[in-house]
Amino acid sequence: MPADLILHGGPIFGVEGADALAVRCKRVLAVGPAPDVLRLKGPETSLVPLRGRAVLPGFFDAHTHFIRVGLEQAFYVELRTAKSLAEALDRLRGAAAHREGWVVGRGWDESRWPEKRYLERSDLDRAVPRQPCYAMRVDGHMLAANTLALARCTRPEGEFVDRDLGHLREDAAWDLVRAARPDRETLIEAVAAASRHAASLGVTAVGDMAGSDHLGLYQAALRRGTLNTRVFVYPPADLLPSLRAVGLGRGFGSSLLAIQGVKAFADGSVGARTAALGAPYRGGQGTGQLLVERDALARLWREAEEAGLQLAVHAIGDRAIEEVLSAAELARVGPHARHRIEHLELPSPSQLDRVVSLSLVASMQPNFLQWSGPGGMYVERLGPERDSRIDPHREVLARGIPLAFGSDGMPMGPLYGIGLALDPPHPPQRVSWSESVRAYTEGAAYAAGAEKELGTIARGKRADLVVLSGDPARTPWGELEVDLTFLGGERVYSREATP
Repeated sequence: MPADLILHGGPIFGVEGADALAVRCKRVLAVGPAPDVLRLKGPETSLVPLRGRAVLPGFFDAHTHFIRVGLEQAFYVELRTAKSLAEALDRLRGAAAHREGWVVGRGWDESRWPEKRYLERSDLDRAVPRQPCYAMRVDGHMLAANTLALARCTRPEGEFVDRDLGHLREDAAWDLVRAARPDRETLIEAVAAASRHAASLGVTAVGDMAGSDHLGLYQAALRRGTLNTRVFVYPPADLLPSLRAVGLGRGFGSSLLAIQGVKAFADGSVGARTAALGAPYRGGQGTGQLLVERDALARLWREAEEAGLQLAVHAIGDRAIEEVLSAAELARVGPHARHRIEHLELPSPSQLDRVVSLSLVASMQPNFLQWSGPGGMYVERLGPERDSRIDPHREVLARGIPLAFGSDGMPMGPLYGIGLALDPPHPPQRVSWSESVRAYTEGAAYAAGAEKELGTIARGKRADLVVLSGDPARTPWGELEVDLTFLGGERVYSREATP
């Protein structure tokens, strides 16, 4: 049986002694030494010489916001790379001059600015005085809005609303985001843009922490043929009653689009000072907010299990992690469901031991390490001692906890995230390149219940593959790029001039 595609002449990750693989009908047909695999060549076989480049399973971003990633390509005013508050405002001012209606920025990070302060309403009123404008912080848990945008906020002043500063946090922020959402056609095109961007990064599958109406957008893109990424959808937990009512459980969908579970929030973020901590933020800035009560979360665990769905719970601070674990213990969650803790940033050793006993999956983001270390935002918000304990990937692996890596879209890019995990500020954060790759492939597939189809290169598995520009065993990780990406054996990305 001849192969449709053969890649040969480079190491195959996870398969000792293999330097070639063959694909037929979208799946891996054979993997092994090149002389053996090349016997499967037929007159129509496409040959890809690797010339020493490594082949990895397609990266699986276990936690991202896929449509948001697509909107960042064309709709949002990009603020992540702004080097100062003034530069961020200049970008918003420039965008306002060339568009009508809402001006929406995303990705600003005051911890990288010389001013070291949040954007405020007065700043935005000066930059964009005649149109409603908001700018979302990089973590997605806080935004700054101008006066015209704040007029659309119906929530009262209080825990999540500061009208003087123009700051909205958590649900209040997300309400305004919904008020300013682009039209349906723009959102469908965002799916296509996100899929193209993912392919350029070697990402072939994602766990999408989705909005309540995103399934319809994905289905529209699927019909158009513009979705070329496997999307495992985790809509908001608010939709759980509806999913149960129509009997939609885990795995419903297709090979490219499937419902996997629902997502809940236990707290916010360190950057917005809404992550729930046991001890206050530095400077007496409070202890953050718990967003769900323990008993309510325990009921949610039980309802998700009854519906045959995973529950993915966002928990960053140690106090939030405690609530999540206690709720899981109240609900007596079982190992079969593979429920997940998203982020798990500041756990204590005893809390990690309880993660083991509850058979939970740790869904973590190595790119968050960009804020760790001397001079970083975690030190400024939490102090050096807590910073030294944050994002303890090594401690998670040492306990045998299943580890899945994702990006949370900050930014999407496994090569970037893995690079930070290889050389982090603190030893508990460090993992090897092979451990990191497994967390971004096999571990993420396991977290989504897809390990029988994805995550490793083996006969019969889907031929989702990434070819790097070199061999990680011989090339410094920071010098590697994605040369080729294959989804089901079909090339979906090729770096310019890459054979």
